[in-house]
Amino acid sequence: MIPLSLSMVLAAVLAAPALVAAATDDARQWLEDMSRASRSLNYKGVFVYQHDDRLEAMRIVHAMDDEGERERMFSLTGPKREVLRDNEVVTCILGDSRSVIVNRSQPRTPFPASFPRELQDLEKYYEFKVMGEDRVAGLGCRRVEVQPRDRYRYGRRLCVHDDSRLLLRSELTGSDGRAIERIMFTSVEFPPQIESRELLPQLDSADFSWKRESDQPQAAVGQSRSPRWEVTDVPAGFMLTDHNWHHLPAHQAGVEHWVYSDGLASVSVYIEKSPQPGDSYSGTSHRGALNAFGTMVDGYYVTVVGEVPLETVERIGRSVRIR
Repeated sequence: MIPLSLSMVLAAVLAAPALVAAATDDARQWLEDMSRASRSLNYKGVFVYQHDDRLEAMRIVHAMDDEGERERMFSLTGPKREVLRDNEVVTCILGDSRSVIVNRSQPRTPFPASFPRELQDLEKYYEFKVMGEDRVAGLGCRRVEVQPRDRYRYGRRLCVHDDSRLLLRSELTGSDGRAIERIMFTSVEFPPQIESRELLPQLDSADFSWKRESDQPQAAVGQSRSPRWEVTDVPAGFMLTDHNWHHLPAHQAGVEHWVYSDGLASVSVYIEKSPQPGDSYSGTSHRGALNAFGTMVDGYYVTVVGEVPLETVERIGRSVRIR
């Protein structure tokens, strides 16, 4: 055995934190590059979405050019559906219900996982690690893990393309490390240009029913009323990022909507007046990684929904109070 001198031991101890910091910075760099790539690249391909016992396939076409960022996704399995996004609106065409929903375009989140452009604040609640190399859709990629530091958020296992930095595979993981849902490209290409016709819908929606979001900005809607409610207990790191009212038909009061986010995961709280006195409303449900909790508070429905563990939506839902 080769004896270790005191100076060698001290050098190793002092170097350890630097090595950990370098590994963290490297993982953060991969994630930041991934976030930029999903917005700035031209790409098109087929991806599959696996959750519960279901497997769905979608095709995506994404363009970034002088007209800005544009995207079209359409289903290859199950009901015919299309989602079109540009700088101003998001249009969902639902062939099974023969309806079209048009909303104002929200700030773009990277496909297929939501990551902020700045990751430094996330390190209080998540740990980033580069785990090695892999292959997805025939392309070499780097495995990056995002591990939560508490039980109130999910982890993520990602594979980022070596060359383009596009996210090729994303797995949302529970506390046991098992994948709750998986999104993965089966084929992808990076053309220098995307033809405009590839971003046009295929479904003929001329005789569909149309629902358009109000032209009034949501911020103005939210400012038009003082919040009657408060959410008194949210896990550390989840901050209020949006608060507004969704207008419903004239005979209804509307739905108050709160959004809390830690920068990566988000939770929505909906509060709606019950139409019948003494109505009951409680329970939980889930679809893939999406969990929901419902309860009654003083004659109002309270529904909490988010891609977070069930414990998180229950904790938030049970803390809703009238001011």
